[in-house]
This record gives sequence, C-alpha cells and structure tokens, in this order.
Amino acid sequence: MRPPRRARALLARFLPEKALALDVSVIFGGFGLQLLTQVGWLVLALRLLGPEGYGLFAALTAITVAVGCFAGWGSDQLLIREVARDPAAMRHWVGHGLLSILLTALPLGLALFLLLPLVEAGHLGPAALAMVLLADLWLGRWANLAISVAMAAGQPGRQSAATVIPGALRLAAIILAGLLHAPLTMEAWAGWYLGASALSALLCLGLVVRDHGWPRPAWIPGLWAEGLTFAAESALQASVKDLDKPIVLQFLGPEAAGLYAAAFRVVDVVALPIKALGYALYARMFRLAAESLEACRALARRMAGLAAALGAAGGAGLLLFAGLLPLVFGGAYAGLPFLVRLLAPLPPLLGAYVVGADLLSATGRQSHRLAVVVVSLALTLGLCWLATPLLGLEGAVLARLLVQALCTALVWALAARGVAR
Repeated sequence: MRPPRRARALLARFLPEKALALDVSVIFGGFGLQLLTQVGWLVLALRLLGPEGYGLFAALTAITVAVGCFAGWGSDQLLIREVARDPAAMRHWVGHGLLSILLTALPLGLALFLLLPLVEAGHLGPAALAMVLLADLWLGRWANLAISVAMAAGQPGRQSAATVIPGALRLAAIILAGLLHAPLTMEAWAGWYLGASALSALLCLGLVVRDHGWPRPAWIPGLWAEGLTFAAESALQASVKDLDKPIVLQFLGPEAAGLYAAAFRVVDVVALPIKALGYALYARMFRLAAESLEACRALARRMAGLAAALGAAGGAGLLLFAGLLPLVFGGAYAGLPFLVRLLAPLPPLLGAYVVGADLLSATGRQSHRLAVVVVSLALTLGLCWLATPLLGLEGAVLARLLVQALCTALVWALAARGVAR
C-alpha cells in the first residue's frame, strides 16, 4: 500500500533522497494498514476482555515479549547488518535465524512456564499460558524475522506486508473469537492468539521463500557475544516499554492495569508513523555509515526533527480527542482520557530517541546504546515501583515521562560526543 500523492510529495520535501522518500512512503502506507488493524484489535480486545482481562493479558505479554527478544540471540539484527554488507549471504543468515530462534525458544519457554505462575501476570492456567508462550517466543519471532529480511534486502513493500500480516490475523482472530465465545475467556482467547501467530509465521516466511529461495539451515559460529548484545538491547528496550505494566498489576490490580495498558496502547497507535520512519532508516544508516560517518550523522539529525514533529502531531491528537475514547471502548474506560492526555508529551520524545539510538548502532556504538537502555530500565522499574503505590496510575505515567525525557537527552549527548568508529 502506498499513501496518496500529496502525502508522498510532503515526504519528499523532508527527504531529499528519492530512494529514501520512496521507502518511507511505502512503509508509511503499510503502517497505515497496521494502524487500522491495531485500532480494530484494541477496540475489540478492550470490549471483549474487559479492563481486568485485558490488563492481565497485557501484563503477561509484556513479560513474554521482553524475554522473547532473547529467542534467536540477536540473529535478526545480525542478519540486517551482515546482509546489508553481503546480499549473497541472505539464505545462510535466514537459516541461521530460524535455527537460532527454535533452539533458544524452547528453554526460555520452559523457564517461563515454571516461573510465571508465581506472579500475578501468570495466573491464566497452564494450557493458556503454554499457548501464549508458544506464540510469543517461537512463532512470533519467526514472523518477525521476515521483517528483518525485508529491511536487509531494501524491500519496503515486503517489509510493510510482513508488518501488517500479524496484526491483520490477530484482528481476524479476535473477531471470530468474539462471535463464537460469549463471554470470551482468557483460555479461549489464548487458543485463537496461538492460531493467529502460527498462520502469521507461515505467511511471512512464505514471502521470504518466494523472494529469496529456501533458507539454508546452518549455524554460524563466533557471534554469541555480538548476538547477546543485540538481544539484550532489544529485551531491555521491550522491558522499558512494557515491564511497568506488571508492576501496576501487582500494586493496583487488574482493572487499573487494564486502564494503564490501554492508555499506552493508544500512544503506540499514535506513534506508528515514528516506527515506520525508524524501520525505513535503520538498514540505510548502516550502509551510509560504512561510506561516510558524517553523512550518516547529518541524516540522523535531519530525521530526528521529522520524527519529533510526527510525534508532536500525534501528541496534539491525544490532547484533542482523548475524550472520545470511552465512547469507543465502553463506559468501563471512563478514566482513560485523563491518562492519555498525561501521555501527550511521550510521542515527540520517542521520535527523537528512536533516531538517536539508531545512530549509535549504525556508527559502531552499540554498547553506548545498550548502556542507555540499561539506565532507562533501572529508572523505569525503580521510579514506577516507588510512584505507583504512592500516586496511583498518575505516578506511574509521570515516572515513564521523566525517564523518557532523560534518556532522549542522554542518547543525543552520546551521539554528539566523540568520533564514531
């Protein structure tokens, strides 16, 4: 999907490189479809599962998605880097990624299956818990590998398709589940969630095979340290984004956790254009850094302004239209507009942070980026743990805003300091 001609012309004004403008416009089109599927999924999930059910599911998947970043041991990020340098190695790296995900997902899944019932987020029952673990640690990671393949190959159309497919199938799954189950229980939804994840993996990998041929299953040795760095950074970033939700669940209960998770889900939807821009830039920044570090840094500075502007527009939308959310999600979410308006500064901060963090990776300073994420996680968990029991949901929101502002400033301070290698 491509956006209208006027939108493409506007992007071209900000993106002088025609190829980059085209990539961003195509990916924006894909994220436009993802926006529709995410809005549909969110509306139905909040209505069918209710605040308590959605809060429990959001807290559980916050943990499984964070741990799932270690499934594959960073092989998806290594694939982007290595194939951007040597396209002929694509099939070997796809085979390595599939094998790595499978071998690491099994022990991770077993560990979570045994440990999660000890906390509130794991109180789903063994069958439902096992299905969510299979979906997030194995099948979802296989589907995500197709996005990395498209990024490395410079295929924005395929990247958009691989981004849209999981959300579209998840939307179809909750529509069917809502029609066939009244009420929709967590056990029933876990089965539909697993089925949608399996079909997503099948279709996304089918696109990879169609474009690049069958993968060559192979283990590429000597990359455990680098892979761990990439995996840890992704896991820490996911933890920063979502591990505050289990804290809210633990202190305030599932209903409050449902409101809190819904507010951040609304922000995630608003921030989709920023995510699209980051996807379009990531592999390109690695290629540009190999040619000219200064050119890469100049591109990042220009794109940071665009990303912050996109985020500011999204934040303005949150302020203006948050009052309509209870009409969409139902009366049980009457407290949602206040939380969403509090979060209005978050999208522009995220926009500037994403580009600055990718600049650190592209210019050989992945360790600096990892250090920022470690600081961010420690501050997020610590401040949320202190603020939530004292100030309730508002305290947790303010803690997240403060941490994001500090980390955005830190990542650009590091990006501007010294000469990249």
